[in-house]
Amino acid sequence: MFGLETSASSLPIAPNFGARGPAGAARRADPSASGAPVCPHRIARWAWGEGLRAGDAVALLVQDLGQAEAMRLGLSRLGLRVTCLAGHRGDALAEGLAGAALVVADTHLAEAYAAVMGRLATYPALWWNGPGADFASLDLALDELA
Repeated sequence: MFGLETSASSLPIAPNFGARGPAGAARRADPSASGAPVCPHRIARWAWGEGLRAGDAVALLVQDLGQAEAMRLGLSRLGLRVTCLAGHRGDALAEGLAGAALVVADTHLAEAYAAVMGRLATYPALWWNGPGADFASLDLALDELA
């Protein structure tokens, strides 16, 4: 088919979709469409800077599975116990948050988080993930590490 004698001009070239390509191509190429991607290495550096050490518990209230997995990988590198609680509400959420040293919550899940505040004996540190966070924004903290 193709050998050593084949010229480069005769090789098949992958199609260039450009702006009119598949719908997902433009979204993936533009990192500003959904914020900067969450990198496990940056998450690990951030958590270490926050004083988290092996054996500490972290609760994730993150619905985006890609972000949640990147966070879990980064936190697991430090030996942290990670609990993903995105689908939990009420007593199940309060039970998952009990004993956590830190919580990372999506901003649009603030009401679910606030609903369990009276049920906890101690309140873990809270960092917000996503747009709309006025303080303790994980996005801004990770951008500083870039």
